[in-house]
Amino acid sequence: MTIKMDSVVRWTLLNSGEVINFDKPGGDGERRVRLNLLLENKTRLYLENGDGPRLLAVAGPGRETIEYSIAGVHAVYPEPDVGEVYYQSAETEPAYAEVVDPVIFTKIAQRRHRNPELEEMMFLMNQNMERRLAQQSAEIEAAYQRRRAEEEAARAAETVVTDTTGAPASAGSGEVSAPVAGEPGPAPEPGGSDDGEPAAS
Repeated sequence: MTIKMDSVVRWTLLNSGEVINFDKPGGDGERRVRLNLLLENKTRLYLENGDGPRLLAVAGPGRETIEYSIAGVHAVYPEPDVGEVYYQSAETEPAYAEVVDPVIFTKIAQRRHRNPELEEMMFLMNQNMERRLAQQSAEIEAAYQRRRAEEEAARAAETVVTDTTGAPASAGSGEVSAPVAGEPGPAPEPGGSDDGEPAAS
């Protein structure tokens, strides 16, 4: 018969009057708890939560494992005066590992001191760049305003003024005015006379 104890430093002695606290909420539903025990004698184990104490199991002597599912915070404790009780559970152990005498391969890098002349040159270059960007922004804004003014002027020139009848003022009228006295009349058609008869050849 083989009794597997794994790491003996993970086992904790439960003194008389103490309880094993499982204070991890574990969400809304039930979770599975695995409790490893090393009991000197036959022992009754009790579970206590918000509903009060109740009998959990009777185990021992020797190495025992109890598995159960439960929701919320609870505690497990043995009956009094049963001898030595050791326990081990993943929920009662720390969730981190401590590295003893670690080997560190990194170091803090110190910034190298820059040349003051180089710092001044970089500052001047930055100032020139900011000045050029501001000038470019002003030129773009002026070009936008100029184009917008030209579009508004062209739109105003295309507006057509109409008379009361709704016809454009520039449209021609169908009436022909009579010639005024003293003004020359229209020139005769070539090859014809005033009376409408063809000219003699």
